[in-house]
Amino acid sequence: MELPLIVVHGGAGKWKDERIPPGKTHVERAARIGFEILKGKGSALDAAESCTAYMESCGKLNAGVGARANAEGIKELDAMIVDGSRLQFGSVAAITGIQNPISLARYIMEKTDYNFFAGSNAKRVYDKMIFEGYREQKAQGVVDFDFDIDTADTVGCVAIDMDGRIAATSSTGGISDKVPGRVGDSPVIGAGAYADSICGVSATGYGEHIMRVLLTRMAAIYYEEGLGVQGSCDKAMAMFEEKTGSEAGIIMADNKGNIGASTNAKAMPMTFIAGEGKIATSLALLDEIQSL
Repeated sequence: MELPLIVVHGGAGKWKDERIPPGKTHVERAARIGFEILKGKGSALDAAESCTAYMESCGKLNAGVGARANAEGIKELDAMIVDGSRLQFGSVAAITGIQNPISLARYIMEKTDYNFFAGSNAKRVYDKMIFEGYREQKAQGVVDFDFDIDTADTVGCVAIDMDGRIAATSSTGGISDKVPGRVGDSPVIGAGAYADSICGVSATGYGEHIMRVLLTRMAAIYYEEGLGVQGSCDKAMAMFEEKTGSEAGIIMADNKGNIGASTNAKAMPMTFIAGEGKIATSLALLDEIQSL
């Protein structure tokens, strides 16, 4: 397929049947938002941030406003953005009182000397970000993005712009009723997401298991060994299942326009858009489009 492209997932897991249709709807809307930025010659980072922020704001996915609460009824959020062209990332973990941690993750990457902030001190960095005007708020803790919201599972995306630059994201509220302070794979480089100059990967699933095998970095290594995008997804998931016996899913794309995904979960809503706007919302449709 052709550039630019975006691949988006809404989380892999034991989705209740009634949740799947709205999940698919919001994942597709997020992908369209990111793709419009790419089509307008915007950067992969802008597309990835906006796409992920939409999923954090829609209220129907396990991220941002729709995140699951911890055992004390508080939403603690984790997020990461990876800039593959610079092999750089920003992460935030266990933050409360905000809705769009993906924007804070990008601020950490671009405007601080560090990569990772957590807890109450991460909120202080968020306040600094707003004070400096890096992003504007439309409400307390809510970043102002130019889209409307009509309102399992980590969300994430891989975006590649017209110049072949790659960005990957991951954002989540974590598992239901988690112990306060628990952090999963989403903000961990090489686990929740990974990108370099040739490919990008985003993962979803049970964080403790994904971190054990560095699932997204392993998928990228398989790609470097020549397996191709779909082959790398399949091998990474087979390795993950063999070593952990758990469920997960990954999406992946390379700078040549190849796209792939793999999951062993009941459902993983996803959308692929590339080139002049070719769109697929399942692996079967993706195979059809890529064969054209």
